Amino acid sequence: MLRIFKIVLFILTVLGLVSLTVLVKYENTDIWIKDITVNIYRPTEIGFLSSEIVLNQLGNIDSIHNLTLRETEIESIEELLMINPHIENVDSYVTLDGKLLINICEKVPIIRIYDANGKSIYVDKNGNFIPLSNRYTPRVIIASGYIGDMNINLSNNIHDSTYIDTPLNNVFQINNLIAKNELLKSQIGQVYVNSIGEYDLIPILGNHIIKLGKTVNVEEKMENLTSYYKKNLVTEDWDKYRTINLKYKDQIVCTKK
Repeated sequence: MLRIFKIVLFILTVLGLVSLTVLVKYENTDIWIKDITVNIYRPTEIGFLSSEIVLNQLGNIDSIHNLTLRETEIESIEELLMINPHIENVDSYVTLDGKLLINICEKVPIIRIYDANGKSIYVDKNGNFIPLSNRYTPRVIIASGYIGDMNINLSNNIHDSTYIDTPLNNVFQINNLIAKNELLKSQIGQVYVNSIGEYDLIPILGNHIIKLGKTVNVEEKMENLTSYYKKNLVTEDWDKYRTINLKYKDQIVCTKK
C-alpha cells in the first residue's frame, strides 16, 4: 500500500513539474494575438449584448491584435468590459495558438419597474439595476404605480440601505416570491402600488385585482393565493370577480362584479 502511495505521489510530482514548465514557457513566449472570440452566455437567443457591442467597447481592436501574449493585460480588458451595466461577469484568456477568448455572462432581468414619472429600469435576481436597451426588450413582470421618482445610480443595488422599506424594494421582494412559484409566475403579470401604499397583483388570466395590502405576512399571503389557485383555477369563471382580497389573516375574500 505504501509503495502504491509513493508511486502515485511521484506521478503527481512529475505532472506538477511538467505543468509548471509549460506555464513558465507559455508566459514567456511571444505569441501574437491573431483572433478575438466573444462568447455570450444567457438563457435567451437574443439579449442586451452582441459580439459587436463587446468589441466596440474594447476600442481599437487592431491595437490588441498587435500585442503579444506577454503584453496583453487580461485584467485590464475585463475591468473595461465590466463597466457595461449589462454584463454580470467576464472571464478572458489567451490560447497557445494566439486566440483571445472573452467569455461573458449577461445579466438577466426579472422585473421592470416604472416610477411615477414613467421612467423605468430592470432589476436582475441579485438586485442589480439594468438600464433599458434599444436592442432587446425582455418579457418580465411589470411593477408600477406610486413608486416615487427613481434617481438610480447603476452602481447601486436594490438591497442597499437607501432602498430598504421603499416601494422600489418591496415590489422586488414581492416579485421574488412570484418568481420562486411556478404557478404564480404563470399567472401574475404586474405588481401595482396604490395611492395608500398597498400592493395589488394584476393577473394574466381574468379581469380581477388581487389585493395584497401591506407587505406584512406577504409570504403567507402568497401561499394562500397559491392554494386558492390550485383549488379553483380550472373550475372558476375569473371574469365574475372584481377583487380577490388577501389582506385578512387566514382568509380570502372574493368580491363579485
